[in-house]
Amino acid sequence: MKNIADITVLFVDDEADILSSLNRFLRREPYKKLFAENGKKALSLLEEHAVALVVTDLRMPEMNGLELISAVKERNPDVIRLILSGSQDFDQIIESINKGEVFRFIPKPVDPDAFRKVLNDAIDYYCLKTEREELFNELSIKNRELTRANDALRVMAGDLQRSEEKFRSMTDAAHDAVFMLNNEGKIVYRNTAAETLFGFSREEYGDQLFWELISPEFADFNIHDVCEMMPDEALPDFNSETRVRQIEGLRKDGSLVPIEISRGCVHIESVHHTVVIARDITARVEAERSRERYDSMQKELESEIERKLLQSPVPETLQGVSISRLMIPSGHLDGDFTDFIVYNSSHADIIIGDVMGHGIQSALVGAGIKALFLKAIAQKKCLYGELPDLTGVVSSVHDLCIHELMALGTFATLLFLRLDLEAGELFLIDCGHPPVLHFKDATGTISMLKGEQLPIGMIERQDYHTVSASISENDLLVLYSDGITESFSPDGRMFGTERLVELVINYHDLPAEDLIEHIKEGVSSFAGRDTFDDDVTCIVIRIGTSTYKTVAAGNPGGTP
Repeated sequence: MKNIADITVLFVDDEADILSSLNRFLRREPYKKLFAENGKKALSLLEEHAVALVVTDLRMPEMNGLELISAVKERNPDVIRLILSGSQDFDQIIESINKGEVFRFIPKPVDPDAFRKVLNDAIDYYCLKTEREELFNELSIKNRELTRANDALRVMAGDLQRSEEKFRSMTDAAHDAVFMLNNEGKIVYRNTAAETLFGFSREEYGDQLFWELISPEFADFNIHDVCEMMPDEALPDFNSETRVRQIEGLRKDGSLVPIEISRGCVHIESVHHTVVIARDITARVEAERSRERYDSMQKELESEIERKLLQSPVPETLQGVSISRLMIPSGHLDGDFTDFIVYNSSHADIIIGDVMGHGIQSALVGAGIKALFLKAIAQKKCLYGELPDLTGVVSSVHDLCIHELMALGTFATLLFLRLDLEAGELFLIDCGHPPVLHFKDATGTISMLKGEQLPIGMIERQDYHTVSASISENDLLVLYSDGITESFSPDGRMFGTERLVELVINYHDLPAEDLIEHIKEGVSSFAGRDTFDDDVTCIVIRIGTSTYKTVAAGNPGGTP
């Protein structure tokens, strides 16, 4: 039944004093109260609120009470309508009550107690009427559901009667092995396919238990649970939706066969029986094993491509520096690439790049850009007999590949960095790559060296400018790909540059290879795994060490 606090009563009278008086002496009543000074405002409130009762004066300008009552009945026939008036037009009022347009007439002046009783009676009537309609609707729905259930039951009864007759003929024609078990797990029926698959005939093994056909390795498979539980109950050994499990069956000759077990239930002469279907999945298992072998070979091939085409050996001939590189493949072919060009014991160029996307195209584009850099460097050095200008090299690479990259709809971020150990300087051109972290040992601070160029392949014309910085004894340079900073934790947080900076500051006094290992452990610990959605590439360079080691951490088969 409705709560009276949810009931809304609308009072309509053209005299504001009367509405104010009604509001005063009804203020303690629990139902909600709305007030309107004319019929138009009353109809507007009816559109905005779920009104249960309308109490209106009879004589009002523009629209009188009877006209308002008629409009309310037409728009909201379930609303209970009452007339409140001192008018002497009793004939009209009586006629309206007889026609069912008005629930009750309340004469003016109003007796407060009598008025409250009339309102409460009207509210009770509204609630009873509403509850009766809801019960009637609910009863109608239940009757329709019951009718459908009876019809379905009648159909099911007919189907069950026919199913017993057809069961044996159907299962004998089935390609899958079909067993019918009693509550003890004893096989009371098996089809021809079951005899063929397991090698046991019906005549020879009439009292065989189903568990005798299961490999001892699957001792946790309890056939009694399968037989004793009703079909609508969840089985711990089965998928809750399909009730399918893969196990190994034991043939008569002792050989094993991979099978997929599913089960159902039938009632024969009111006795519960479990139907078990055993499907031979030998071909599927072999196909899965072949696919796994293919995937393994594919990953090995991709790893070999990355190792041989995209990653170059870390140099051993630079004097006074130690270099360590981290390369963790994502598990599929990506476009991260690095290269080292050593001119002499104190001058070298380092390239680190990342081609957009994944797959063979990204890898080939990365290998192609590497080759173009080597070509441009060789041409510039041959022409001028000195170290090639960085801007000239990058501009040449840009001119050689921009049209092809734009046609392919791809681009590459990269850093082209030159170390001048003799002068204690570095120069770099940044094409949209993450910044170089430069740890200054003298101040214990980190600066980020960043250029302003866009990735190669984005725009047809681009001017390239170098960024320079001084490097000193025990300074660190950290070059990395966004596979590090864009690694995500299980709860969706990004690793970010700040965590990488914190690792470099905390472990800046370690050798380059040890710092690389801490970076690897930090990213893996944050992500909660050792593999990532994107290649993870990082190069750490320590300036000024008298002895150095080089290592390709996390790069199987990499040349140290």
